[in-house]
Amino acid sequence: MTARKVGGHVELDEEEARAGQTGVHLRQILILSLILALTGIGLASLLTG
Repeated sequence: MTARKVGGHVELDEEEARAGQTGVHLRQILILSLILALTGIGLASLLTG
């Protein structure tokens, strides 16, 4: 870990700071899931309404 304290805050290297970001595949799955859920709700409201 290359964190260092500078003044009143801690600085990290860019690589370490970005280590927790999600990958592209997870974002695609979340977007697809949202689209499918909204489509299902829309179809259900059309069929029951």
